Amino acid sequence: MEKPIIIIGSGPAGLAARTGAGEMGKKAVILEKADRPSLKLLASGGTKCNFSNMLSKEDFMARFGRKGSFMRNALTLTFREWVSDFLSVHGIKTVLTDDFYCFPASGGAKAVRDAFCEGFDKVETFAEVTEILTENGQAAGVLLKDGRKIESNKVILAAGTSAWASLGSKKGLLLAEKCGHTIVDILPAVAPLHIKEEWVKSLAGVSLEKAEILLYEEKSSAGGKKKVKEIWKTRGNLLFTHEGLSGFSALDMAEEAGKMCLKNTSATILLKVFPERSREETAMLPALYRKEYGNKLVRSLLAEREKLPRSLAENIARLAECEEMTGCRLTAESEKNLISLLCDGIPLTVEKTGPMEKAMAASGGVSLKEIDPATMESKLIKGLYFAGEIMDLVGPCGGYNIQWAISSGRLAGRSAAMDQK
Repeated sequence: MEKPIIIIGSGPAGLAARTGAGEMGKKAVILEKADRPSLKLLASGGTKCNFSNMLSKEDFMARFGRKGSFMRNALTLTFREWVSDFLSVHGIKTVLTDDFYCFPASGGAKAVRDAFCEGFDKVETFAEVTEILTENGQAAGVLLKDGRKIESNKVILAAGTSAWASLGSKKGLLLAEKCGHTIVDILPAVAPLHIKEEWVKSLAGVSLEKAEILLYEEKSSAGGKKKVKEIWKTRGNLLFTHEGLSGFSALDMAEEAGKMCLKNTSATILLKVFPERSREETAMLPALYRKEYGNKLVRSLLAEREKLPRSLAENIARLAECEEMTGCRLTAESEKNLISLLCDGIPLTVEKTGPMEKAMAASGGVSLKEIDPATMESKLIKGLYFAGEIMDLVGPCGGYNIQWAISSGRLAGRSAAMDQK
């Protein structure tokens, strides 16, 4: 009797792996250590489950940085269209938010989970794997915490990372490490930014519908001149918190800012509050204030005319040293400061990202150098495959990571079943 493929983890990667194996006519069983399956998936996107977006395959990979090309085979097999069609077959319509983000029209994450579970045996819960068994460099099965031994020459490790402390775990990484795999340092990604400047924390609860954050690094060029190198730029909603910044634009910045903090102990970002205005239009504001609103305080004009939250407007005026100045009394120095803050951005210092308990995803994981991108199979252990977040590849907010989990999971499942067949 043929042994079933063993899948460790019931997130989107594990569910898609079982689907991929089923398409090839092979049985797969999912082992989940928690008391319920797919807990992280059910919580994704505030339970709404942003499963993909409208980027082209090339642009999608680019958002994962220089390692993004590793995804090519998986995305070629399974991309946005496949997921939408799959959900449609299961009676789930999909919708776009902001003409970009893909969501299930109703039912949210639970509907997505149920679609992937339809037609399969129930996920086995309270089934914690403590060891992946190997023989002569070949997967041989798993050992469970309750003492059971399940034999199989095909094992798919889709257990995720330690992001979201109440939902994630590092145990999958430990299993991979025991098999000889290299684990790249785990850092919070898609996480809040801790900001040094106290005035930012005093704005807790204030939000901007659209803001741009630029991460940069100053480097000395020939002749001793400072040259600014742009590392990462992101745009979206922003939320001020008692620790710093959250919201889409901050969460999207977390991975790169975290790496910079690890390298230099801190990172410098520029916050632009008018990202959709041209520099020319914004730079004209002081002159406009002087001419048409001479008797009004600059901080009031920033709040009332420019529609900035009042507390933020007051802090920008304070940073520009024009907090008590009216439009007609702006000094040359304050005007220069104000234009710089509004056009170039407000400089802020990121002290750290996270913590891991608040991170929705983590960077780091099993080294991609030890995984075959064409099949997701380990280059060290034959018959061992990887899927999803457990690998050293993470994207920003916006459907990237769930799409990658589904794509890599389906490829791993089909590859394991095809090889077995």
